[in-house]
Amino acid sequence: MSDSRLLAEQQIWAATTESAKNQAFNCTNGDFFTWKKFWKAFCQVFDVEFDEEEECGFDVVGMMAGMGHVWDEIVEKFQHVCSMNKSRKFGFLGYCNTLESIPYWVGRMREMKIIP
Repeated sequence: MSDSRLLAEQQIWAATTESAKNQAFNCTNGDFFTWKKFWKAFCQVFDVEFDEEEECGFDVVGMMAGMGHVWDEIVEKFQHVCSMNKSRKFGFLGYCNTLESIPYWVGRMREMKIIP
């Protein structure tokens, strides 16, 4: 996840930092969250009941058992890496809490009358 406030902060940093010149950087919030916590926060902001006990029966760990090489091939082919390590190495230490971003952005969209 990338909060646009953090993305903007990083872009300004990259444009004004000499060591960042001609470099490409990933931008993610830099935190870790579970999808269960994400959906719980999302439901709370919309005042929708979230059933923590509901299980869909989908087991991603079981499905991907022994398939690590497939992910490695995808990463190698597309160079998709969700890491802020390079940014941090170059001096950008920005961070955003994903679960706090949800109510912030929903609130902003409500203020702008984009959503009820």
